[in-house]
Amino acid sequence: MPCAGASSIAVILLLQLRIRETAGDVTVVCRDLRDVEVAWDPAEHAGANLSLTWRYDSREPPRPCPRYYLSGSGVTSGCVLPALPLRSLEIDVRRGAGPPVFHWKGMASAFLKPRPPSNLTLHWLKDDDAVRVTCPALPLRGLDYVIQHRGPGDEDWVASAAPAPSCNVTVGGVDPARCLDFRARAAPRESVYGGHVWPSDWSPVTRWWADSCRQAPPTPWSPKLPVACSLMTLVTSLLLLLALWRLQRAKRGFLPWVPDPKGGFRGLFERHGGNFQAWITQDVAPPLKPEATDPAADPAEVALVLEHHGKGAESESAPGSPGLPLQRARGGDLVTVGGATFRLDSGSYMTL
Repeated sequence: MPCAGASSIAVILLLQLRIRETAGDVTVVCRDLRDVEVAWDPAEHAGANLSLTWRYDSREPPRPCPRYYLSGSGVTSGCVLPALPLRSLEIDVRRGAGPPVFHWKGMASAFLKPRPPSNLTLHWLKDDDAVRVTCPALPLRGLDYVIQHRGPGDEDWVASAAPAPSCNVTVGGVDPARCLDFRARAAPRESVYGGHVWPSDWSPVTRWWADSCRQAPPTPWSPKLPVACSLMTLVTSLLLLLALWRLQRAKRGFLPWVPDPKGGFRGLFERHGGNFQAWITQDVAPPLKPEATDPAADPAEVALVLEHHGKGAESESAPGSPGLPLQRARGGDLVTVGGATFRLDSGSYMTL
């Protein structure tokens, strides 16, 4: 019997060695007993397309791969097929019609890789100065849970305790004033699944929030930010001034300058609100006295006292107003008022 046991162990070791030698660059992963992923490197096979066949029952013909992975060059680089945990799986990877470059037959669970744990919960044990880390157990047997932790400034993770058969680990010697990050993963036992198993990926990090790290440390002051803000403000101001200057130039080009009439006609806007008729009647040509007005004449034909240059005889001086010529305005005469020259029409209305 001891010889038989030793021979069985030797057969198992030879089988494992055979698998490793035959596999070469081929990698097999059974993800959480749901899918089997077989991957290879196309560069190791001169960029040739490899084909995969599989079956769970040796009495059935091999089946082609249901879904291939393709590399960047468009050749096959892997295959995904369903996993049946309680049945033996046979895999062949070939290059064309030649012999298999990879052949394996056995339980798919031999390449088990469980999914990572989730929902880590931390409990502070005040009497023991320890933190208890718990998480829901994965629905697989024969797993060991590994817990690691590190401080905010640490680069390396530290094993919190020895691997445990359940996700319920107490981490002792913890400083309650220090913040710590925790993570966990599950590793299948080789005694249950074999030597080709894979540990799961690490779970998301869960932080133990101590009082000292609840507030984020102040950000160190850096002169770069104020300088950058000042430069940005200066550039923005210069661009705004340039835009306003260009707008004024464009406005002057489309709307030429118009002289202000207030400079040439004093009193027109200050005393008469822009009423030209009232301004010239009051300031330039006051009406004649009632006794000098012809009763038969039209009121609109009242003579104006004007300095003019036009048709007709020389002006005569009015009695009582030496040096100031008085004459009734006639159509077509040129009249100078306040430095501006006007022409009278037939109705004695001034036209600029």
